Amino acid sequence: MSSDRLSEIVGFDVSRETYDRLTEYHDLLVLWSKTHNLIGPKEVSELWERHIADCLQLWPFVQNTKTVLDIGSGAGLPGLVLSCCAGSEQEIEFILVESNAKRCAFLRHVGRELSLPIAVMNMRMESVSRETIDVITARAVTDLSGLISYSEKWLEKSTTGVFLKGRNWKSELTAAQHCWNLKSDTTPSRTDSEGVILRVSEVQRV
Repeated sequence: MSSDRLSEIVGFDVSRETYDRLTEYHDLLVLWSKTHNLIGPKEVSELWERHIADCLQLWPFVQNTKTVLDIGSGAGLPGLVLSCCAGSEQEIEFILVESNAKRCAFLRHVGRELSLPIAVMNMRMESVSRETIDVITARAVTDLSGLISYSEKWLEKSTTGVFLKGRNWKSELTAAQHCWNLKSDTTPSRTDSEGVILRVSEVQRV
């Protein structure tokens, strides 16, 4: 995919530096997936539009922050994609939390190869003790109630959750509101006609 086409999909200009890093990330992900089962063979052909562009549309929501925590980073979606946008030019720290050691090895390898501003934590969310977080991101990890449960200790303060959600986002939000009072807003996804970018904050248990 060309940088112009990627910019057109996400709705903002993707710099040459960012595009080059994303291309290297793409190639490393394809290479490692042959032996580490990071993404399925079918997903390789859809990697740019279905995965990278999907995650990239979160950038405007995190670009002016200092600390981003990514839940269940897996193959780096969206954590590595977003850190490719920041590179070494912006002072944003990305904390990638992943419980699978093999996936953490991949995340660290990409971080070293591309000089990305990431810290990889090989642990479950319940064990993360970091106190100050500006934004929490997640994609395809669990439903909204689960995400809030994982990140409640931050979301009840000044942290904002920015989550990529698919067609079931309304029912997930309704279910979550049975347990929590929260502030929320949505932005239509540019890569999924039924999906949204769902932001939640000011979370308090009912």
